[in-house]
Amino acid sequence: MKFDPPSREETTLIRTDAGKSAPSGDDEAASDRMAVHVVWEIGLLLLAGGVLFAVSQTDGAGSWTDLFAALASIVMLASAMAVSLRVGAVNLAVGPIALLAAWMFVDASGSGAVMALGVGLGVAAFVGIVLATLTAWLRAPGWAASGAVGGAIGLWAGSAGDPSTFMLSGLPGTGVLAALGGAVGVSLFFGFVGAFSGVRKRLAPIRETPAGEPHGRGGLVFFGVLLSSTLAGAAGVVTAWTGVPEGGAAALPDPILLTVVALGAALVGGTSLMGRRGGVCGTVFAAALVLGLMWLAEGRGWSFDPSWIALGAIVAGFLVTRLVEVMNTADENETASTRRAGSVADLREDDPPAERERTEALDDFDEDFAGLGSGRDPWTNTGGMRTTGGIPKQGAAADPFGASGVFDDLRDSPRDGFGSPRHGR
Repeated sequence: MKFDPPSREETTLIRTDAGKSAPSGDDEAASDRMAVHVVWEIGLLLLAGGVLFAVSQTDGAGSWTDLFAALASIVMLASAMAVSLRVGAVNLAVGPIALLAAWMFVDASGSGAVMALGVGLGVAAFVGIVLATLTAWLRAPGWAASGAVGGAIGLWAGSAGDPSTFMLSGLPGTGVLAALGGAVGVSLFFGFVGAFSGVRKRLAPIRETPAGEPHGRGGLVFFGVLLSSTLAGAAGVVTAWTGVPEGGAAALPDPILLTVVALGAALVGGTSLMGRRGGVCGTVFAAALVLGLMWLAEGRGWSFDPSWIALGAIVAGFLVTRLVEVMNTADENETASTRRAGSVADLREDDPPAERERTEALDDFDEDFAGLGSGRDPWTNTGGMRTTGGIPKQGAAADPFGASGVFDDLRDSPRDGFGSPRHGR
């Protein structure tokens, strides 16, 4: 009798969840290593604190009110850049949008502060809608769409001339602190929101989908680009309102410099060029560090243009992006191996077991087992040898006791429970 292993078609697989296969976990977004951002942000805090202390010890660095006003604008611009990076549509037009909003704010200042604010922020939001439509619905790359929008604003600014005379007074110190507090609060709020796993899972398809292919997150891209443009417009308004000289004419910001500073601060803060989230406070600390270095270079009269510091921040941001990507790629591999552990599918063999080679001895054993199953005595088939009962015999010469039948009575007689023959039956 041969025992064949069951075929793969007849094997019943163990299932979970009432017959449904267990999820493999491939649809789960890998978690980021928050420790990387925590350590980096602590380093940024120490560096920014040291640079700001050095600025305070410099005579020609300017007042703290001016520094806080500039920091409010840079934090807003860096946050705008970070948001656009997170939704996979980098907004290189944050500087031109800030310029446009500042120009409109100054030009409408004769109608009052409320009207001027509405005009400046409204124009920035309108440009944001146009840019979001290009990136979210027409699926144009963010750098291309924002480059086109920024170029259009630059061409318009070159032919529009100067705005009307600024009719509002400069923003007081309390207003500067309020603007700085609002900018920091907005940056921290979006940092906390971006730390939630649900938000990261919704943003993961944008990051993982190749350019030009649908990812199903057009609404998030639209909202992110619109928010980025609005923050850039707010930064332009703050820059114009706090940069009012004694003569009355407000100074308009430099769009190219603002874009470079914003991108450098966002990257140094921990937001990846590839779209991975940054930390919580990194953007604020990086903005303070970059701006503090620029003020320190100008105040101490260093022999180079402070704008090179902003450009160097972008190069340093490339290294930070590489660090963030490498550390979190290892975490994705660990997560993939962890969520595969204990899967029921792992218990199933991919290949059927190899069949052992059969020999003549195995065939004899099969026949013996078959005989037992059918009730036959396996020892009756002895190849022509004479048997007595269940014991094989080879003849009288070879087995004199068996041939004489002396022990037949002992073998055939009934026995009691202890193996002794019972007589007198």
